[in-house]
Amino acid sequence: MQLSPESNNSENSEISNVDFDYYTYFFGLYSQGNNVITRYGKPPVLETETQKENWNSTLEELSNEIKDTVVSKYMYPHGEVMSCGINAKGYFVILFKYGNVDEQLMDEIYSLIDNSAEEMGIQDIPVEFGYGTYREVIYLEGINRWYWFGENTENLSEADIYTLEEVMKQKTVMPVQKTVAAYGNIPLLKDKNETISWVNELSEIANATEEKITPYMEQGQVIRYATGIRLEVEINETLSPEEKTFLAEEIYQTIDQEARKQNVNNVPVIFMSTPEEGIKGSDNSNNNSESGSGSSSGRNESSKNNSIPGFGLLGSLACLCGGWRLKKR
Repeated sequence: MQLSPESNNSENSEISNVDFDYYTYFFGLYSQGNNVITRYGKPPVLETETQKENWNSTLEELSNEIKDTVVSKYMYPHGEVMSCGINAKGYFVILFKYGNVDEQLMDEIYSLIDNSAEEMGIQDIPVEFGYGTYREVIYLEGINRWYWFGENTENLSEADIYTLEEVMKQKTVMPVQKTVAAYGNIPLLKDKNETISWVNELSEIANATEEKITPYMEQGQVIRYATGIRLEVEINETLSPEEKTFLAEEIYQTIDQEARKQNVNNVPVIFMSTPEEGIKGSDNSNNNSESGSGSSSGRNESSKNNSIPGFGLLGSLACLCGGWRLKKR
């Protein structure tokens, strides 16, 4: 496999962290916004789809070789690692929760990955380290409430710790979507409170632009307008590629203008292609108390009357299609 001349520790400035097609995760949590810390090694030159598929399969095999060690030693709830996967440039990706991640820790994890890679005949394995943005919750019987991944684990029972471990070992299920365009940048969100505050800011922008988006929905061009870690606009799949691109550019200008009035620059918005029949009858709202006005995306798997983190519908337009990822023990 040829190697790219790209130098070590290069920045990922050309890639928007709202373009989730750029990342795929092997185990751990699904990140909704990445910030690169540094890179090691050299990425391969992947010119064909076959080369990409073969390389991705090789890195997935590598992830299986190191999974037990990563989960037991470095991954939450025992450490700071939250996700393991790859990106579109061929880098093996390790994502941390926000905190003080020093170079020594990254060197140690890189050595583990590099040694396993060398046993598979891979030299100078390319690895990207970064912070991820997560909003995944699980119901834990031991504390009788929904638990946000990343919270302090001091008061958890051994059974609950084991439950978290088992979740982190699972293969990450990526959302099925066809991205039309992705704009803007998600800020580095350090904890649950910052995440909720950020999504509330986006909700205000969405509420202020609701009237301007309504005509697109009435004409059947836009299927859904939602607030999550970024604003999400679902475009009717029946439109031509040119119409979808033009629509995304036009709507983004409208949203961006309002965002700037509210002192939010480079507002993150993703446009997705959605079949109209695919969303009928899928809306199930559910009030909650954590963020002020809430909804769930219909993925609440429990009938328990506990508050589940969520965010509000934007009038009659929005559903939280990005949604909170809910798991039940």
